[in-house]
Amino acid sequence: MNDIQDSFAMHKDALARDIDTLMAGVQALLHDVKAETGIGTNIGRHALSARRRALQDRLVALQEESRARVSDWATTTDRYVREHPWKSIGTVATIAVITGAIIALAARHR
Repeated sequence: MNDIQDSFAMHKDALARDIDTLMAGVQALLHDVKAETGIGTNIGRHALSARRRALQDRLVALQEESRARVSDWATTTDRYVREHPWKSIGTVATIAVITGAIIALAARHR
């Protein structure tokens, strides 16, 4: 696997971990809300459970969509760089020059 795909795989894994952490936090929050509401709010509990399941399903769908997009973007970028190596080098050099100029101007104003 090349460096670009390794980098995107790393970002994809980080995104998956962040979503898992978010889901754990949401589940803990909903558990705490259930514990605080008491026995008389059975209807509210069902509504919270339904919302939690809907949120969980939506987050899973977003996670899968994000993984697919990152993978497609990485593949497209890799293909372009392989087909046009000099254009890619020129683009990176141009961005580096512009970034350097901006940093130099910012440093000069201080």
